[in-house]
Amino acid sequence: MEKKKKTKQSSMASMANSLKTKRRRLSHSKCSKSSLPNDLLIPILSRLPVKSALRFRCVSKEWLALLSDRGPYSIRYLRPTMYGFFYRRRLVRSLQYAPIHPYRDQHLDIKRLTSHLPDHDNLFLLDSCNGLLLFLCVVGDNSFKSMIVCNPFGDEKTNWVIIHLNVALTHLPVGRRFISARLDFHRHDSPQFKCLLFFEDQQANQQSLPWFTILSTNTDQQQNVYVLPQRGLPPLDFYDGTADDDYPKLCIIHDDDTDYAICPSPATSLEGGVRSLMGLSGGVPHYALCNPYDLQIWVLASENGHRTWNLKHSHSNQPLINLHTESYRRHRHDDDRSAYSIAPLGFHPDLDVIFMQIEWRIYALHLPSGSLEEVAGERGANPYGERFLFYPFTMDPSVSLGDKREYHMEIPDMNQA
Repeated sequence: MEKKKKTKQSSMASMANSLKTKRRRLSHSKCSKSSLPNDLLIPILSRLPVKSALRFRCVSKEWLALLSDRGPYSIRYLRPTMYGFFYRRRLVRSLQYAPIHPYRDQHLDIKRLTSHLPDHDNLFLLDSCNGLLLFLCVVGDNSFKSMIVCNPFGDEKTNWVIIHLNVALTHLPVGRRFISARLDFHRHDSPQFKCLLFFEDQQANQQSLPWFTILSTNTDQQQNVYVLPQRGLPPLDFYDGTADDDYPKLCIIHDDDTDYAICPSPATSLEGGVRSLMGLSGGVPHYALCNPYDLQIWVLASENGHRTWNLKHSHSNQPLINLHTESYRRHRHDDDRSAYSIAPLGFHPDLDVIFMQIEWRIYALHLPSGSLEEVAGERGANPYGERFLFYPFTMDPSVSLGDKREYHMEIPDMNQA
């Protein structure tokens, strides 16, 4: 009996020594990471949640460099932990959440996620960008008090920043009106986020001049005024009661440490109730043009030093109409035919997918294959062709807002324009 016990102990000791030797060899081996090139390693890591992949940074200096790289093999290509979108009707304050990846039964309660924020009962969601949410605080008689930028999945003590606006907006000259704001944040290009504030200047000839300024958390960056095309207000009105598809679209891209505002739309042959949308997918500006029967997707490309819109996809809306089983249709104003209310809602930030709205239902259209799936929405008719307010959201707990908790932003002089 004693002999068997000693044999068992000897075997266990031998196994332990073997494991220690293997670990020692692995820790001193240079091929543990470098045996695979980065272009093969990144697709493997992309199968992991971002938070899990980031843990490999502590393995060695090589892993730290790989997962901190901002080049072509940046961690931004890793699959996000969770992606979905918030949406609501324009005159309804409560937000609905539609999960897309990876769990279709995931539920997010925006009120619970933001209950720790200041004035949380007076917050209205304005925009979302790469894991951050932008809220506007409205108090009293529709007075704009401040804006809050928040990462709802970060540490509650440090996951929000307040931007004081009440003083700056109080001193606006007569004839100037604050419209709304958007959020611009490239988490892997810069730790700084930017807010785009949109204004309208009422001219003496009763024409409105829409413009915006970029307020950066990088205090060394100069603030400039950018005038938008004089075709009406940008589609960012807080109440959004008068916005339509004739207003100019806007997209901000980050190239060589410079922000560029992309406003012009592509030329199209589509006619009859054309709805439009501009957004980023894969970091590249995309433009959607849609009428009740056809959909065109354009992509912004650089040719000979000039940016130009190239047609990327052209689809018939008939498969979407066939999938939509409800019989509600609205009467078209330009002829005697009836048609469904169809509009583009938003682009998936990473995949070649566009979200489409038909009546009050939302579908995901996979552009390469043309496959469709119903993902969210409501039942019923949409006789006025209203479009949901759409806020794409990617969960990223690693996003940091820095050490500063408050910013007092000033509005630049409009005479710069």
